[in-house]
Amino acid sequence: MLGLILMALMLQGPRNIQLEGGPKPPIVIEKGTVIPVELTRTLSTKNIKEGDNVFARTVFPISVNNQIAIPVGTDVLGVIKEVQRPGRVKGKASLTLSFQMMTLPGGIKMPIYASLGGSDTGNREGEATIQGDSSKGKDIGNIAKAGATGGVLGGVLAGKKGAAIGGGGSATVALAGVLLSRGEDLTLEKGTTIEIVLDEQLEI
Repeated sequence: MLGLILMALMLQGPRNIQLEGGPKPPIVIEKGTVIPVELTRTLSTKNIKEGDNVFARTVFPISVNNQIAIPVGTDVLGVIKEVQRPGRVKGKASLTLSFQMMTLPGGIKMPIYASLGGSDTGNREGEATIQGDSSKGKDIGNIAKAGATGGVLGGVLAGKKGAAIGGGGSATVALAGVLLSRGEDLTLEKGTTIEIVLDEQLEI
């Protein structure tokens, strides 16, 4: 009887035996997943340059099948790809960011490929650029205000003719000041929330 049992087992061929506690399949975070992060250092077009690092951390857990894959506080490292300072009279400041590395709990570093989803400061421009607001309207307001102030002062000193001269002179000075000065720099304060979107799936 025992011989028949052994023979039957041999005829069944080899078996794949899986032991408990073996390697687990990776958690896959799909392409297109939005990961909100916050800056841990301030960025400004006034003093930052191309190649400088960008430091951030996640502010919302990313879960897959009810399992947390990326916990809150995960460090994310990026780099400044381009800095555009505001121009004179027109032109907006902008920063082009690239997030490239994520450090998971335990110190595991994972390369990431991601685009910019949005920011609570500035405006998204293209796939990786945050653009500041234009100061053109503010500059024009300053010119008009300076002209009006000069006109009042000129009128007090020399009547209507003085008002015209005073207004025109002050407006000219204000215009010269605008032409010689830059617009407003873009500043992303520490704590600014930025959304990054995975361009490729991430396996953890």
